[in-house]
Amino acid sequence: MNVQQARIESERCLQCFDAPCTAACPTHIDVTKFIGMIRSGNILGAAEVVKTSNALANTCGSVCPQEIFCQSVCTRAQQDSPIQIRELHRFATQYERERGYSIPKVFPKKVGKVAVIGAGPSGLGCAYELAKFGYDVYVYDSGRPGGVPRNSIPSFRLADDELDLDTKFLSQFFALKRQTIDAKSFKNIVQSHGATFVAIGLGLDRSLGIPGENLKGVVPVLTFLEKAKAKPRSMKIGKKVVIVGGGNVSLDAAATAKRLGAESVILIYRRSEKEMRVWKSELEEARAQGVEIRFLTNPVKVVGKSRVTGIKCRNTRLSKKKDKTGRPIPVEVQGSDFVLEANAVIVAIGQKIKADWLGGIKRTSAGYIKVDDDFQTSLPGVFAGGDVIAGEGTVVQSVAHGKHAAQAIHEFLSAK
Repeated sequence: MNVQQARIESERCLQCFDAPCTAACPTHIDVTKFIGMIRSGNILGAAEVVKTSNALANTCGSVCPQEIFCQSVCTRAQQDSPIQIRELHRFATQYERERGYSIPKVFPKKVGKVAVIGAGPSGLGCAYELAKFGYDVYVYDSGRPGGVPRNSIPSFRLADDELDLDTKFLSQFFALKRQTIDAKSFKNIVQSHGATFVAIGLGLDRSLGIPGENLKGVVPVLTFLEKAKAKPRSMKIGKKVVIVGGGNVSLDAAATAKRLGAESVILIYRRSEKEMRVWKSELEEARAQGVEIRFLTNPVKVVGKSRVTGIKCRNTRLSKKKDKTGRPIPVEVQGSDFVLEANAVIVAIGQKIKADWLGGIKRTSAGYIKVDDDFQTSLPGVFAGGDVIAGEGTVVQSVAHGKHAAQAIHEFLSAK
């Protein structure tokens, strides 16, 4: 958007009282306020409103799925079409980027140290909010700040410089400690800080649990995406790629495989399109790029001797029974086996927690860290948020977890 387009779009906003778009935003950006500022010409002020609520403002301006959050409830849609909220969000932050950032206000200082383990969206969101409360914040991570957006989200969806803008801005509010966490260091961190926030994400791909999965050419999706992002020029992939999965990460893998030169990319999913938990825009984009999606298809064996040559599949049908997610359970159709040729198979069926140093912290039945309504774990003074408590989610949801957990941590420390 240019200035004129943004002004015209902002004038369409109905400026709703108790706006549903603000309520639908996980970080509760005051949408009508920042759009009103764009309308009046105060674009830098609009950017400040966005950044006040969302620590990763530039990142979310690129990757936030507005179709399931703010724009999905826009009142204007009842008249014609929803306001392009994310586009206006991005316009404001890009405008600020081009003209230089305003100097942040100095936050009041409190006596207290808080540790944040993990410099991904949730950890950064928490650190930023804790700094606003005046705490000395120490963020522990073995790598550069950014987490999944830094390591796994493809560059064609999120440019590195967009994330760098956010992490550079946020870095002034905390001290970064570059170290790998183990059981001993975790214990020391907890003991030496008033509270600790665990935001380590997941990091370990789930396996298919079928014969042949250890053959060369079968790759976990996180490994694939991380290598493709870090060294795209040296990344080699076969002509025929099969991806197993049904989420947004599997679509990222499919689009990446196409960009790396795969002639045929087939994504297989054991349920129907209705049950896919993906953003429609990404699904349509994958199809436009030539990705073939086969529904009601389940892998039963990876074929090959030392290297994968194909994947044996079986058709499924949806039963009347439903799982914990409310989706129908797929049942295999006997006698429907077929083989898809493949030079590479990418497994994208979800992740689980990689850390083995969490000790006695209680887990949910799904294996995630169990927290109460205030994001506190079973270990007093230790809080958690992001994918590590809820499974794979969006960047903005993780930021929101960190933001709300910071409020809970502040209340916890204030009560001491």
